[in-house]
Amino acid sequence: MKRRNPFVAGLFNVLIPGSSHLYVTNHWPRFILFFAVNSLVIFVAILIGNNIQIGPRYTLPQGICPGSLVLIVLGYLFYSGMQLALTRNSETDSAAHYQSLRPHMDTRDDPIARLAKLQRQRDEGLISSEQLEAKEAEIKSKKK
Repeated sequence: MKRRNPFVAGLFNVLIPGSSHLYVTNHWPRFILFFAVNSLVIFVAILIGNNIQIGPRYTLPQGICPGSLVLIVLGYLFYSGMQLALTRNSETDSAAHYQSLRPHMDTRDDPIARLAKLQRQRDEGLISSEQLEAKEAEIKSKKK
């Protein structure tokens, strides 16, 4: 599992709402959901700001109220993108630490047992899919 830059995740989330889910977890359904919801929130913030701006009781310069509301929403999007990346990095660090504490595989094990151990580690979330594939390829190359 790769570590992701929280600042970049937040920036992506501001530019395209929900895109931090693609950058951090590559999870398309969450991206689509967050894109739809957050785009709607931005649209509603603009509508509310314009309606407040039009009212006769408020004499603010043109665009101040909708701009302020949109800025608040974008700040929240930046913060949520950063938090997503920080949480993922923390999970990655915890998994790597836990994996380092596990006893290493004995080189005398037969390849079938080693492959089963690797699959079990992947199922427990201790190694990523990429690590599993790399180690499987290594074991299979030594097997031949």
